[in-house]
Amino acid sequence: MSKEVRAETVGRAARGGDLQLTVPLQPSVRRGVRFRGVGDAVVLDGSDQPQAFNGAFARETLIPLTDLCDGTRGHRELANRLGLEQETVYKALALLWAAGGVEESPGETGRPVSPELSTLLSRLGNSTGANRSWTECVDRLGHRTVRLEGHGPSVAAAGRAFGEVCTVVEGPPGDGRSAVEGELAVFFETGATRLVLGESADRCWREGVPLLRVRVGSGAVTLGPYVDPALTPCVECGTCDETDHGGEPSEHVVELAAGVTAHHVMALFTRATMTHLPLDASRIEVTDLSTSYTSAVSRPGCRTCSHSKGPIADTVPDSAVYEASVAMPPRAFLDPKGHLGHYQTGNIRITAEFRSWPSSPKVDLPEPDLSRLVGRPEAPGHDRTVTLEDLSLVLKVAFGVRELPTAEGGRVRRWTAAAGNIGCTTAYVLCRDDSVLPAGVYAYVERDHVLARLPGEIPPGEDQIELVIVGDLAKVMRKYGTFGLRLTMLDAGCELTSARDVAEALGLFVRPVADWDDGDLARALGTSRNTEPVVAAAVLEAPREI
Repeated sequence: MSKEVRAETVGRAARGGDLQLTVPLQPSVRRGVRFRGVGDAVVLDGSDQPQAFNGAFARETLIPLTDLCDGTRGHRELANRLGLEQETVYKALALLWAAGGVEESPGETGRPVSPELSTLLSRLGNSTGANRSWTECVDRLGHRTVRLEGHGPSVAAAGRAFGEVCTVVEGPPGDGRSAVEGELAVFFETGATRLVLGESADRCWREGVPLLRVRVGSGAVTLGPYVDPALTPCVECGTCDETDHGGEPSEHVVELAAGVTAHHVMALFTRATMTHLPLDASRIEVTDLSTSYTSAVSRPGCRTCSHSKGPIADTVPDSAVYEASVAMPPRAFLDPKGHLGHYQTGNIRITAEFRSWPSSPKVDLPEPDLSRLVGRPEAPGHDRTVTLEDLSLVLKVAFGVRELPTAEGGRVRRWTAAAGNIGCTTAYVLCRDDSVLPAGVYAYVERDHVLARLPGEIPPGEDQIELVIVGDLAKVMRKYGTFGLRLTMLDAGCELTSARDVAEALGLFVRPVADWDDGDLARALGTSRNTEPVVAAAVLEAPREI
């Protein structure tokens, strides 16, 4: 998928009040990067990702603009110096910030900072977009303390790895002393220090101090879990499924663990670079440095971190593991830069992509009569039956398109909320009532508001009209990855709610189906259970006589 972003798109979003986007008021080129012309393009070197700018503005004006971005000039002065409209400068700076080329004019740090550290924080700060300038990272460091505990050689190596960029103390606090404000405890666990970990974890949990546990063995290093009673499971739940790490670590493994720990703790403190903490733990195999990630989940019944009662469960439900793996981090740890994905040209284009089933015969649906939804609901009667007009209106509002884009850059408008405005589900109709439709299996083509007749055989059942909602993972995962499965379920919930509201206005009912046979439905619909899972099903029916 294209990762192209246009200045017009980003500038319009920033001007429209998107709080995740930053446009520097007094822009300064980030330290350690440079702009250079290459043919008809301008290339940005040194940023967190390679970037190229194309078009007449980039070719003729971008380098003169960045030459003036030294942190002393505002938008108006930049526009006057270049003979441009101020709005043009605003949009260009929005794109330059999004690309990692500029930041806000650095302020005073109040403490000495090495050129190497300031360059790293500035050059890579775009990877998260959490700071307006690198000096904010330094300010964050000034208010944080790392307490190193556990395995002695690892504590010593980590102390060297942190250097003097933040306050580092070694060993647990003395008797009667509590943690200082902004403290993070890092405990290095080996076979010899495993029993002591419990004492440190209990102390940190009791005092509300975040704890990062690092397990170091001869075969693997695990960074995590990060434990904070305000937002994560306890250390016992976070480590209950771990496998063996081998014996005591060698000197090289100790140095590896110390370096990785310092890197990710600095990422947590400064918010300048990316880290899998606080929600995930990473395991690094010593032999080949391959890395795997896991998410901590509270075991049902855990006396420390679970709200459920009863005995402690041996395993965690798969659904809880999945939810933890795709959970959004708390606001304090969120990377605003990830929000820019909404404005990539490819992600905008995907909202107007629709399945059409070109080889399947189509069945026209009656024009939906939206006036039936105005005023008091239609009174249900015992002689009431579902009609094709009813089905058409339910499909239109719950799954259909309200307005198609009329020009490039326009938006698809839907009747029902959809994650990312993508439309990551497909609605199918199973009809067993010839008075509504010839009995069979149909796919709803939302772009054209028609039904596509599918060749599959309708599964056995007594309900006359069934609505089956299938997730389109191939589509939604292009933008959201594994999080897309969750979005298909959320979309299905919104769609069923809309269908229920429409049905009630028509004097009908939508009855959710609690269970279904995935195999039978996949064969009937011609779908794949791996890429097109059934995420919801319901029955559209008239009132039954009791």
